[in-house]
Amino acid sequence: MSRPDEYAGDMRWGWQCPRCEADVSVDRDHRSETFRWKCPTDGCLAVGIGFSSRRRARLALREYRKAYQNVYR
Repeated sequence: MSRPDEYAGDMRWGWQCPRCEADVSVDRDHRSETFRWKCPTDGCLAVGIGFSSRRRARLALREYRKAYQNVYR
């Protein structure tokens, strides 16, 4: 993540998967007490784990989306 005070967007709604555009939500992993996101679409392997907060998970999801979209430009 680039800046700790970066705007994370509307925290009430999930964002879209960088790979398949499905709606992705951020959940708490109760075993590790961290946050994660995982694409719910069968066959899509997009996942992010180990974030210290829901906000950081959403920022990472946004950065992954930007990076993935720039791969094929």
